[in-house]
Amino acid sequence: MNKQKNFYTIKQVSDLSGISEPEIVRMVILKKIQAVRIGKKIWVTEEELENFLNYLLAGDNSYKELGKEPVLYTAEQVARILQLSVDNVWILLKSGKLKGFKIREGRSSWRIPAKNLEEFIESRSRIDARSK
Repeated sequence: MNKQKNFYTIKQVSDLSGISEPEIVRMVILKKIQAVRIGKKIWVTEEELENFLNYLLAGDNSYKELGKEPVLYTAEQVARILQLSVDNVWILLKSGKLKGFKIREGRSSWRIPAKNLEEFIESRSRIDARSK
């Protein structure tokens, strides 16, 4: 059975990863993201997008050499950072209290941009400070 491939534009990859469009294009040129050119558009397969997001999550040295730090976390990583169970992180994601996105169906497919995690922690800190 053939599995249909989903493709993403540079803008969509940018929106999902939290990295600017020019930086995504730069990553394509540097072959950090494998892409396909169809006409005048550059497309990234769902599989390659997932590989790139995992590459960001790993924080390996080759990405750090480009002057960037990882910008996405998995639900499991957020659970360790917040000292919560993964189930509680999923509840926060599904309720919208913690902003993230799914890259495919399944529980382990959630990705949380670092900026959203920082905003969540700051909002919780303000709530805790008010309750004292």
